[in-house]
Amino acid sequence: MNSAVFSQSNSEFPAATLGRHRYAFCLLIGVLLFSLSACATSSLQTARRTATLLSLTTRKTLGTRPVKRQQRLGVLCRPFAKPESPSERTEQVLRSYGVHEKYAKDPDQTIRTLQAQAEQRPRLETFHAVAELAFIQGHWSRLTGKTERASQLFATALLSSYRFLFDPHLDISRNAYDPQFRSIADIYNKSLEESLRILEEQGSLKRGEVIRLKSLDNEIAFQIDIPGRWRDESIEKFVFARDRQPIGMTNLHRTFGLGVPLIGVRERTSEETMEEHYPPGLTLSLTAFLDLQCGLGKTPAGGEIPGKLMLLDPLEQNLVSLRDRVVPLESDITTPMAYYMDDPLLQTNVLATFALLNANFASQFQSIYMLEPFNPDKIPVVMIHGLWSSPVTWLQMVNDLRADRDIHEQYQFWFCLYPTGQPFWESARQVREDLANLDRKLAEQHPGYQRRGMILIGHSMGGLVARMLTIHSRNELWRVVSDHPIESFEGNPETLKRIQSTFQFEPLPNVDRVITIGTPHRGSSYASNTARWVGDKLITLPKVVANDYTKIAMANNHRLNNSAPLIVATSLDSLSPKNPLFPQLLIAEAAQGVEYHNIIGNLQKQSLVNRLSSQGPGDGVVSVESARVAYAKSEIEIDEEHSRLHQNPHAIFEVRRILLADIEKRLSRVRIADDPRPLEPIINLR
Repeated sequence: MNSAVFSQSNSEFPAATLGRHRYAFCLLIGVLLFSLSACATSSLQTARRTATLLSLTTRKTLGTRPVKRQQRLGVLCRPFAKPESPSERTEQVLRSYGVHEKYAKDPDQTIRTLQAQAEQRPRLETFHAVAELAFIQGHWSRLTGKTERASQLFATALLSSYRFLFDPHLDISRNAYDPQFRSIADIYNKSLEESLRILEEQGSLKRGEVIRLKSLDNEIAFQIDIPGRWRDESIEKFVFARDRQPIGMTNLHRTFGLGVPLIGVRERTSEETMEEHYPPGLTLSLTAFLDLQCGLGKTPAGGEIPGKLMLLDPLEQNLVSLRDRVVPLESDITTPMAYYMDDPLLQTNVLATFALLNANFASQFQSIYMLEPFNPDKIPVVMIHGLWSSPVTWLQMVNDLRADRDIHEQYQFWFCLYPTGQPFWESARQVREDLANLDRKLAEQHPGYQRRGMILIGHSMGGLVARMLTIHSRNELWRVVSDHPIESFEGNPETLKRIQSTFQFEPLPNVDRVITIGTPHRGSSYASNTARWVGDKLITLPKVVANDYTKIAMANNHRLNNSAPLIVATSLDSLSPKNPLFPQLLIAEAAQGVEYHNIIGNLQKQSLVNRLSSQGPGDGVVSVESARVAYAKSEIEIDEEHSRLHQNPHAIFEVRRILLADIEKRLSRVRIADDPRPLEPIINLR
């Protein structure tokens, strides 16, 4: 097969063999990895072995690293160490009850004495002192290896801090502006976390079983409840978010309140197949909150205190209604997402490389994936990655967008995964079919469901796929190939049907907006003869594309105007500026109501190779001239290179602006439908 089906002038800049270049050079690295790991059997195990080997030799740039925790004191250190000193306000409580000296000799009995005083005469200062002293002593017991005592003291601190926060007798005196209020919230969170750690170490933290925590004088009995959208999911394990530090995530999105941020890892059903809708091993953001049935009066010594440990999804519920009060949850939505990237297969980009080089390998995983359960009331935002990429590339943007409560409440994020080595029109057909199949499945699972809208976001080649999903092909695209109807062609009926659906199609219904980022609407000169020749040697396409299309072209040569769209070798070939489909895509009629927005990369400091090349200003891969389109409602330029353009804060801010504008437009439609009178201008006070 001729790799230069879209031929270019021989006068093309000779530096193409350099690192016009890094593109081809990176492909060579990819094939080396592929070969070393027995590419003939390009299975998931092969990819995972390659990724593991690569992760051992490269610096980790995405995922998490462990956070060092204070270790237990050695036997020789214990005589010279001592517990942390109480705060001045707690020291004052000890002095006021005349137990200051007693605390140093018998801390447990002192805590019991203060507990009794708090029961007889509930006061915030006393409850805070009990909670603080119990936590200090529990932490010290933990460091000295006295786990059972530590567990009792943490439970005591938990009970007392809960009484401080929720006892109705203290509502009048409770002061949210007092630093002691934040202090007691921290004690509640830390006591709960340490209690859960001990239970996990003992193997007692199990869903569906009654879990017991003994305090100095009582016993807490509770079960784990996961309300909301993850209720029916099987959680393989829990990881404390404070134990991991994100790597490669620009922003760490947390909220502050009560609870313990956790990472929940969904149970894997199979290592070889992607689960429906969710990627395997998907991680969840959860917050553990323990509600106790106390705080309404005196707690009898030795009695059992019932409770419920709720594992709440902060993206679904960031507030808890308790005792006629609204309580904000402590949460971390970034670390769980970064933890998912600890898989070497993802953090090393090996999955994307294998999917580029071998379409048969990619077909195992090609689908639409979600990070959360489907919600028929939310608008899908479909994110389409580009060449030599995967859904992982969107996590930076999704991390920031999901942190915006307005956006998360209105939208759900879906991710396309497709073979990026094939021509982009083949990918568009596959993504179109995947979305249509998903719509049918969702309609079956949710009777009465009808998608109200959709937003497409495409980076690089993914923007071309998004464009093809929203235009009427009419006969214009097919006329590039032939003036004869496809029905008159000779060949395998299934192959002809596939070709017809590739070049003759209707746009996806109910797509409202398309955002293209760094998209080569007129091709890229980086798809040079050299790069395309390398790609032709390395990339393996599906049989129907590599062989069957060529047979159709040969059998119907007399009917063809241009055989290139049928026999084009790879996605690199399809991105050549000489591709005859580009002019048609630029002028194609879009579906009614679709708005286009465009983000262009324009490096202010170009590399020497880029300055000498004929490409002109751009992001290093796609020129500004190629990225611009006349039909865009909005278009901005950002000083960023191609591979990081969609992760740039300015690009993410622009996407957020577009989504918020879309929300306002939808709300305006609702208001107009409810009240046909003209809307009054909204005054925005800043």
